[in-house]
Amino acid sequence: MSRRYRAILAVAAAFMLVAAACGDGGGDTGPTDVTAEGDFEGVEITFSTSLAQEEEAVLQTLIDEFETDTGATVEIAAITSADLPQRLKVDVGAGRNTIHLFAQDNLALRVLVDDELVEDLSDVELPAEILPELIPEEFDGVTYFLPYRPNVRVAYVNTERFAAAGVEPPSTHEEFREVAEALAAEGDGPKTTLSLEFPSGAAGVTISEWIVSFGGEPLILNDEGSVAAFEFLQDMWQDDLFARESLQAKFDTEIDNLTGEVAWFAQNWPFTTATLADQGVLENFEVYEGWEGPERAAHVIGGEVLGVPKGVTGKEFDAAVGLAQFLMSQDAQELLAAENAWPSVRSDAYGEVPEEQQSTFDAINGALENGWYRPNVAYWADVQEAINTAVTRVIVDGDPAKATLDELHDDIAAAADRAGETYPPEG
Repeated sequence: MSRRYRAILAVAAAFMLVAAACGDGGGDTGPTDVTAEGDFEGVEITFSTSLAQEEEAVLQTLIDEFETDTGATVEIAAITSADLPQRLKVDVGAGRNTIHLFAQDNLALRVLVDDELVEDLSDVELPAEILPELIPEEFDGVTYFLPYRPNVRVAYVNTERFAAAGVEPPSTHEEFREVAEALAAEGDGPKTTLSLEFPSGAAGVTISEWIVSFGGEPLILNDEGSVAAFEFLQDMWQDDLFARESLQAKFDTEIDNLTGEVAWFAQNWPFTTATLADQGVLENFEVYEGWEGPERAAHVIGGEVLGVPKGVTGKEFDAAVGLAQFLMSQDAQELLAAENAWPSVRSDAYGEVPEEQQSTFDAINGALENGWYRPNVAYWADVQEAINTAVTRVIVDGDPAKATLDELHDDIAAAADRAGETYPPEG
């Protein structure tokens, strides 16, 4: 690791030059001339990011290196995506920034822009190796967010159990059901899980993928594709092909499902691979991109982007942008990929991925090719709540799909009207 850390240090000063060129973030102080190590001596900034415990050590290592190289002091604050907007509202309203750089869920951006809580970052130059499809969307032609950590779910297969059941990883939704049936027969009960836990948003991701793969639109929810997707999953649930643990399944508990063999087949985010490797059981699993529905393969592109809160100025602004540039560098992204199994925003960041994890990154790239971005609408929380309700009423309780989704569609339309947004959305 030391060779790579030395390389990180070597490029950090160059990123500081870029930060200096970005100006002062809209305040009265002019741009800082950052030309050498230590120019941020005495500058204290706070970086807000919410991570799984297993992911924290590598990020802390990078922060330590940034501090050593620049003289800055960086405190990490674990503020959730849901809590960040209110925290920034309080800070901006008080004229006192307690956060200087944040990583935020790519679905939770509009409220930050609409409430004028973020600085314009249009002058920040992105590395040429950043993948164009992973550059965050602009809002009214303005760049407020920088690429950092994309994420996409892949499928984990217990190879021994699949072999015993005489099945291969499914590539279509019909094969998905056939595999679930074979695993349930072999396991004397369901051995397939769906991530359907509500508070974390897991159900919203899972169901959105199924809807889109059936040709539907989650924002509409009662169109033909949405109804067909819910009916397909309803039939599987009523036939006892999904483990009941699905209702608590999310990014962390899904790993427990796999290692505890509650599930022999499940989808999850790629940091699962690093966790399985740390536990010495990765060799028991095959990782692949998953299956497609009758219309297409569909994988929600999640993850986080970087932003600077409104009112951050001067050297604090320059240090925040410098840290953002540092986290987008090849060496930082390469380390995050190799150690945390994070997908990268760069095309050149997979050179240090361990051989045992290469299939995961092949799966990631395949899934990203069929990626789908959830729309940044102000009423997405209402869409997600409607999906959660539909999971309970349609999938679990067996209520008629069309009638239930018609009702929930009306709830979404009302939420869009309250938000002052056009509904249905154009396009």
